[in-house]
Amino acid sequence: MAVAQTNGSVPVGASITATDDSPSWLSASGEFAFGFHQMENKDYFLLSIWYEKIPEKTVVWYAMGEDPTDDPAVSRGSKVELTDDRGLLLSDPQGNLIWTSRICLGVMNDTGNFVLQNKNSDRLWESFTHPTDTLLPTQIVEAGGIVSSQRIGDQLFTGRFQLALLDDGNLVLNSMNLPTKVAYDAYYTSGTYDASNSSNSGYQLIFNESGYMYIPRRNGPTEDLTKKQHFLLLHFYHRATLNFDGVFTQYSYPKTSSSNRSRAKISWKKKLPLSNGKLDSGFNGKTFIKFKKGYLPPGNPGLRFPETKTGKGHQVHHENSALG
Repeated sequence: MAVAQTNGSVPVGASITATDDSPSWLSASGEFAFGFHQMENKDYFLLSIWYEKIPEKTVVWYAMGEDPTDDPAVSRGSKVELTDDRGLLLSDPQGNLIWTSRICLGVMNDTGNFVLQNKNSDRLWESFTHPTDTLLPTQIVEAGGIVSSQRIGDQLFTGRFQLALLDDGNLVLNSMNLPTKVAYDAYYTSGTYDASNSSNSGYQLIFNESGYMYIPRRNGPTEDLTKKQHFLLLHFYHRATLNFDGVFTQYSYPKTSSSNRSRAKISWKKKLPLSNGKLDSGFNGKTFIKFKKGYLPPGNPGLRFPETKTGKGHQVHHENSALG
């Protein structure tokens, strides 16, 4: 049974097959969709969540296998099905199982969070607790949570960079060796770990409904990653993405415009990226790193930059880094 429902609920037995005109499971408002996102190679698809009402159909989550470095794309004819005994199943055209979660009822929420619940409405699984490269408003990253970049360009393999909230309360950005999955030293550290009193350390990364991102401490002030904002979700879409070059950036996109013609020309508007300098000088490649004037990130004393350009409200530096 293929369903393109409009109330956000997905019943047991619902399924979608990857084709050119595949239906999707929509949130109640129709702003987010869950289904097969067709890739540039029209014979391959991504089981994913995307913004449904904007031309770009920007992907905010996608299913990954047990090995996150594997290609998450599936071929035409693959199928996703919600079952009552094995949960949400993704299988290839031959019926071989690719990916699975737990279950009973599926709900595509207007926040962009796809949730699987049991008959008592207890949450058994949700996409918000399994992020890929993007965070959305109302999403919370707990200690041990990781956001991974994609590789360069449109390749959806897991990239070389990751954003991690460590168990000690520090939020870090670091690159990693893909074959061994060993993480290198952090090039950004939030400084939210207190060795003398763990209750003063951070314990979550919160992206709230107004686009404000911060790290709360159990005791003591919060650590702001962005300025406190009062943008209404009614008027803007917000997302924060760890880009392929290791820069964690917040974006906004207006939900409406004065005309369909001008709407088609709108693109995601970047806010100040949330990374501040790279220490991995052993890799080839060049990227831009932005940070507020006069500010050096905590944990990076003595950081040097070989070349500098000044822009409005921030400085842009060139430095060698691994781009995946």
